[in-house]
Amino acid sequence: MVQVKKASVRNAITESAYELFSRRGYNATTLLDIAQMAGTGVSSLYSYFPSKLHLLYEVVEPWQKDAFERLAARVEGIAEPRARLRAILLGVWRDMPAENVGLANSLMEALASADPGENKPRPLLRWVEERLAQMLEGIVPIRSPGDDQLLTNFFMMAYDGFVINRRLNDLRDIEQLVEIMCDLLLGSRRRAAPRRGSRPTRLRKKELVVKGRYSRAGR
Repeated sequence: MVQVKKASVRNAITESAYELFSRRGYNATTLLDIAQMAGTGVSSLYSYFPSKLHLLYEVVEPWQKDAFERLAARVEGIAEPRARLRAILLGVWRDMPAENVGLANSLMEALASADPGENKPRPLLRWVEERLAQMLEGIVPIRSPGDDQLLTNFFMMAYDGFVINRRLNDLRDIEQLVEIMCDLLLGSRRRAAPRRGSRPTRLRKKELVVKGRYSRAGR
């Protein structure tokens, strides 16, 4: 007998999965846990989702896409390239994982333990990289076609690393890392302060003469 699928049952399953993955993580959450919270059986759950990984993507995808759209809206009004790049990287590397640590880490757990012969249920990473490339358009100099895709892939690999290490409280100064990345991609704005007691350069001498602060007699 073909089981009739109900939207209410499907919603109950996804809501339970979202809560448990967010609270416990992927490995510590079983399909039985999800089914019991949803008020259904595991066999019924399989009629809606073919695997635990498919169910995870069902709840992770809308959360992650919404997070990127909200970030895009936040940085839309930022005109200065460095400030815009800084806001994007902080949003991706710091703010998104912190928004739902359990769900972000669940995806890392799932991918690390997935069967190598099993494909990802959905091209979520591809969507994220393309959306990120759109946000970075006109900010980062691109030398050749395809560089933007490689760059966004690098940014998301860094995201994965921050999520994984955060779980073990291996936290880094992400704000400082973002500043370094901005320097590497856009050029450093920092200028070394002149050493105390150093003699003025020719250009600096000319400036001081104009301002009346330097004379040959006082060298």
